[in-house]
Amino acid sequence: MNRLAVIFVYVFCTLQSAFCAEMSAPERAALLQQLRAIHEKEPTLQSDFVEERTTHLLNKPITSEGTIWFAVPDKFRREVRGNNPSTTVSNGKVLWIYYPNFKEAEIYTLGQRAFFDDSLSALTAGLNFQHIDEFYNFRAWHEDGVYRLDLTPKKPNLRKIVEHLVLTLDGNFLPHKSELLLPKGDRLVTTYTNPHRPALSASTFEFTPPGDAHISRPLGK
Repeated sequence: MNRLAVIFVYVFCTLQSAFCAEMSAPERAALLQQLRAIHEKEPTLQSDFVEERTTHLLNKPITSEGTIWFAVPDKFRREVRGNNPSTTVSNGKVLWIYYPNFKEAEIYTLGQRAFFDDSLSALTAGLNFQHIDEFYNFRAWHEDGVYRLDLTPKKPNLRKIVEHLVLTLDGNFLPHKSELLLPKGDRLVTTYTNPHRPALSASTFEFTPPGDAHISRPLGK
């Protein structure tokens, strides 16, 4: 499940300034209401990203870059470029992960395993903000036009894939940077560039593996 945390958490935070004024519970509720209203009006997101992962297994961080697309509530596409490219696509019913260097494709059917589905919903909560208060205890700060959400999983099973998550939005509620703490001290930092909310076609969230790809089902049928 650590791989899911790396794949799906397309989170939004920056720690560029000191946050002094913590938001009260009513202010946090109002913030979530604002975010949900924006996503109802503009339900899509596209952004380039650069990711740096620090792991206890390696001496140096691993850096990757790519593009993500998202549509409320649960459709997304994530393409990683470079020496180790991959494509991850979910239309809300099935999820594909494709590794072109190895011609390997994994398919996961959603709605069949509660833990897998709950984990996926928790990890994408940072994109649609519909279930943050269901899966996380969170605190929030607002200063100089930047919103920072500090999230801790409520459920013990979710702590196996996410220990701590910081989400921050700019004044337009667009993503900027993220910091995700994984089990065993691994850390994933993602910086977003050129985030915007374009119209996206349904085909963005569909995927058909190449004919020569080997297809596996890690969770079974």
